Amino acid sequence: GVHVDEFGDIYVADWGNNRVQVFDAEGELKNVIGRQGSGDGEFNRPTGVAVDAHGDIYVSDWGNNRVLMFNSEGKYIWSFAGDASLSRVARNYMLTNAVSNRLREMGRLEDEKYLRRPRSVRIDEEFRLFIPDYESYRIQIYKKDVIELDRTQFSAPLRNVTLEVT
Repeated sequence: GVHVDEFGDIYVADWGNNRVQVFDAEGELKNVIGRQGSGDGEFNRPTGVAVDAHGDIYVSDWGNNRVLMFNSEGKYIWSFAGDASLSRVARNYMLTNAVSNRLREMGRLEDEKYLRRPRSVRIDEEFRLFIPDYESYRIQIYKKDVIELDRTQFSAPLRNVTLEVT
């Protein structure tokens, strides 16, 4: 999978080397994210990559059956395997039938909610994350919670802070 962000940076899910490479618009390597494995920030055949408007990076991890999230610097944030919600919004499913090529929206499709071979990952302007789930024959859709804050929601900086030790 390949993604180009709003600044022209190119993100490449490097399946064979179990990493994501980030290049600038001129093709210079800027960052390498992840390595082979199944731990935090590690991949087993990354297949897709997407970057949202906040700069958060999402990577579909085919071999570990999950999606990982990194911040804009490539630092691991968390991962989920499908039995997680990015928001309070209910999960939606779309089921595709390979024979008739039909899509239909479902409520709770089945008890098993885990990802089985996530093929890629996409995120739209409403921060909805679309994950084609290859072995489950569906697209899982999640919504990222975004809370906009204005200046009135921040407190003034602390002055003359003292620390009490008891």
